[in-house]
Amino acid sequence: MKKLVFSALTALTLISTASHAQQVVRIGTLADYAPFEYKDASGKLQGMEIEIGNKMCAAMKVTCQWVTMDFDALIPALKARQIDAVLAQMSRTAEREKSVDFSRIFTTAPVHLVAKKGSGISHQPATLRGKTVGVQTASTHESYFRNRLPTSSSGINVKVYQSLDSAWLDLESGRIQAVFADSTVAHDWLAKSGQQAGFAFAGQAITDDAIFGAGTAIAVRKGDSKLKAQFDLAILGVHQNGYFQTVNKRYFPFSILPQ
Repeated sequence: MKKLVFSALTALTLISTASHAQQVVRIGTLADYAPFEYKDASGKLQGMEIEIGNKMCAAMKVTCQWVTMDFDALIPALKARQIDAVLAQMSRTAEREKSVDFSRIFTTAPVHLVAKKGSGISHQPATLRGKTVGVQTASTHESYFRNRLPTSSSGINVKVYQSLDSAWLDLESGRIQAVFADSTVAHDWLAKSGQQAGFAFAGQAITDDAIFGAGTAIAVRKGDSKLKAQFDLAILGVHQNGYFQTVNKRYFPFSILPQ
């Protein structure tokens, strides 16, 4: 009889634990996109999106597991159900919406070229003729050059990098003449080392809503309306309660809060 009672209590405990277990959400992200995602000296994942992402997960009452990979692997991994969402400064574009669903807009930032001061490079395409520009693979920045300024007609060479870290190194060493990236990550690199080495934003911000989209958002699998709704509510929460703005000020001297 004691064994039967013990077994019944054990079963009830397991059922109770399972019913109260938090939903696990596997979030695909990067490990080399400072200051949004990067690993510190101890190998721990840090950054603005990681910080705010953890806050949103707590508000959603889910357990989030961060899964790092290359940018061009994120959407394939999401579609293959290896991860459940993507939070990696991914722009919400019409092209990507053919493959995945997106949350409400999470951040916004203009797109800029970075080049050596005095190089004569600006946002005007003619200033890039005969030059090589570095972009991250599978990014909207790569799409911009492939679709708007192909080498055959513009005379602009494009070098694609798996990580922007490698592009910055090549820019500093003179192997390429410019990098095309969001002003956020460009500002981070310039503030840390680029300005001291004589680099700066080149010309004006470049706008193209059809290519760059309205801003970045969190991607989920097509039809996953429940998780999308959870992230929509969590994003709205950190935008409205001031948490996003507080963290924003620690990373940038300008706001990336969607207007």
